[in-house]
Amino acid sequence: MPFLNEALNALYGAYRLARFDARGLSYFNVSEQGFWRSFGAAAIIFPMFFLLMAIRYGVDDLETSLGRYISVEFIAYVIGWVAFPVVMVGVARQFERTHHYVRFIIAYNWVAVLQNALYIPIAILSITGQLTGGGGFLVLLAMVAIIFYTWYVAKTALDIRGPAAAGVVAFDFVISFAINMYAQGLL
Repeated sequence: MPFLNEALNALYGAYRLARFDARGLSYFNVSEQGFWRSFGAAAIIFPMFFLLMAIRYGVDDLETSLGRYISVEFIAYVIGWVAFPVVMVGVARQFERTHHYVRFIIAYNWVAVLQNALYIPIAILSITGQLTGGGGFLVLLAMVAIIFYTWYVAKTALDIRGPAAAGVVAFDFVISFAINMYAQGLL
């Protein structure tokens, strides 16, 4: 299946999962090739991420060069896309869900496109001062929606109970937070 068709099917599956429809999982290519292709979601998101990164550089009062800023943020972006799937190998083993690992990572990667399509525009409007009161409430609301969506995907794709899925989401948050804090420390 050509990548564009696979991406469109996967994004439809991600949309179905966003509506709490577990049948959304059936739209993902859960083969080994589908696993690797799901990382193409990073390329789909990158232009939005790059725009956010450029706006942050222009708004934030950073004492670092543009080249260093872009390099650090790009490396953190790549590490963010790799770290969680690598660590999840052990987590899936602990939950005795290695047989669902590929399905989960594929779903996790593709739903990131919808999550970022929601979050990044709100973040841009917030940091540029286009939202009333800085948009803190709207940013928080988007984050809560994304966390709940990720929880549902973890619960459904790994076929685990709610508390275990909450642990997966918390683990994801800790990894992302650590990568971002380290990157910010380099700037």
